[in-house]
Amino acid sequence: MGFFLTIYRVCTGFSHYRDVRDLPVYASIKYLLKLITLLTLLLSVCLIPQAMDLTRSITGWAEKHIPSFTITSGTVKADLPQPYRSGDADFLFMLDTTGKITGPDPHAMRGVLVTADSLLFWLRAEQPTDTPVYTQRQSLRDLPDSTINADYVRVLVMLALWVSVPVMLIAGLAATFTQACFFSLATAILERGMSRGMSWSQLLNISLHAVTPAAIIFTTYTAMRLEGIDLRLVYLIAYGIFLIGGTNAARNPAPERESSDNELP
Repeated sequence: MGFFLTIYRVCTGFSHYRDVRDLPVYASIKYLLKLITLLTLLLSVCLIPQAMDLTRSITGWAEKHIPSFTITSGTVKADLPQPYRSGDADFLFMLDTTGKITGPDPHAMRGVLVTADSLLFWLRAEQPTDTPVYTQRQSLRDLPDSTINADYVRVLVMLALWVSVPVMLIAGLAATFTQACFFSLATAILERGMSRGMSWSQLLNISLHAVTPAAIIFTTYTAMRLEGIDLRLVYLIAYGIFLIGGTNAARNPAPERESSDNELP
């Protein structure tokens, strides 16, 4: 079967899983690679308007709140009064090379502190200021000499968006392949004593192809940016339905085709 025909069949009928049951495993893995790559590219295209809005929003915030400063040999140099603070309780930017400020602001949910030789990021999970805060300090020693301003932030955001595409692809492949291996192995163990039990390779082929409808639903809902829907739960329900239905259909023998009167024996 061709790639798109396979997509159509495994989404429209459980009986078609008999057609993929006995494929070489590498063929099913190749099919999964094509499927996740196609869906990742389609989702990336659909999210371009959202990505552009995000870029404009972050760049606009940077133009308003982040002053121009330089990083030279891992050291920050800024020609402005310090400590410098700009932003609000939702996100705060601070710059201080004097050492007066060394940690997160207790009244801000999240923010960035630029010191003489490092960047400090912090994030609170909840609104109260006494909740635990997650922090990450990054040394500037290995960063190239550069001027930090709104244009620099814009380049970083665009780079992050481009990098997110292969990251989504790798994450999607890893998640779907891992779950297929897990469910097929668990089913193979349960079927070891069954007279009509299938081999692990057959179950893996079915599990890999059962990803198709669930992945399409997940991608569609994500592209539509629907709110109030647990996409992970929707994905698992769809995957479970086609995995169980396809496995049962593949276990049963194909119905024999009745010959017509005018058909040669």
